[in-house]
Amino acid sequence: ARDCPGRRPPRPLGAMSELRQRKGEVDQEAKDEEIQRLKAELEVQKKKAEGSEEDKGKRFLEEVNQALEQNKPGGVKGLSNQAKQFKEALVKDPMNMDLIFQLGVAYALDQQWDKAINVLMRGWKRIKEFDNRSVRTEFLMCLSQASEREKKFKQALAVMHDIEDVQDEDMQKNLESLRCRVYLQNGDMQKGLAALKKAIDGMAFDKASAVWANLIGPLKKAGAYDVSKSNMLALAETDANKEVLEAMEKLVAYRDVYFQQSQPQPMNASRKYTLAGMIIAAVCIALYILYILESASLSKLKLDQK
Repeated sequence: ARDCPGRRPPRPLGAMSELRQRKGEVDQEAKDEEIQRLKAELEVQKKKAEGSEEDKGKRFLEEVNQALEQNKPGGVKGLSNQAKQFKEALVKDPMNMDLIFQLGVAYALDQQWDKAINVLMRGWKRIKEFDNRSVRTEFLMCLSQASEREKKFKQALAVMHDIEDVQDEDMQKNLESLRCRVYLQNGDMQKGLAALKKAIDGMAFDKASAVWANLIGPLKKAGAYDVSKSNMLALAETDANKEVLEAMEKLVAYRDVYFQQSQPQPMNASRKYTLAGMIIAAVCIALYILYILESASLSKLKLDQK
């Protein structure tokens, strides 16, 4: 038979066997290299995870402090520059809903809740002028929160009934936390606990405990504290998390007393020592929480290494 143009003559059987053997060796080398590469990537990811565990305590304390600071009374005396700008703009355009919203938020950030209410109430019944649902929700959340802070609980509840759920997960969590607070302030324990459950559902325990700690006052007022604490202890699972919860409760108690003591009053020597003592105690509790979290992270690391 005539050979096809360009076609190579058939290889001897021995040569074919040797070729297959070499090809198998090359494939195995490629597999070994891929396995080594994957192992290296996993090691990098493990080191990153270990690093994040070491920072977990500090991040946790920052989240706790941020959550607790939301309840801090007082605020800026007078008007902040931002509030002044929006106030001047609203004088020139008093029906502008955007300016009403912005000034209300500026007052809220300054913790001047009464001023925030006065401004935002002007836009409550015009809320549908905002096409964006998230904007409507933020506006009414701000008004409801300000009403709750000024102990206008019925008004806070009435505003809250007009608030729509949103797709944004973080905003929805904040909304459920506000609902919990407002329901509890109005004596509705069941709805308050249901809202708390939604607020912390799916959260890491450290974040969930910060949300819970920020609601201890209203929970106690509505008689829901014991039930909520039992639920949190069930979520804690580990002894370390349970100790964090106990320390958090003490930290909140010191926070509340400190804020009461720090209200404008004549500062005598006794009050100075009392405040200093509470600050030291709060710092010690915070350090204790950090120690618990770091110990738990270390134990987990040792278990992983085994």
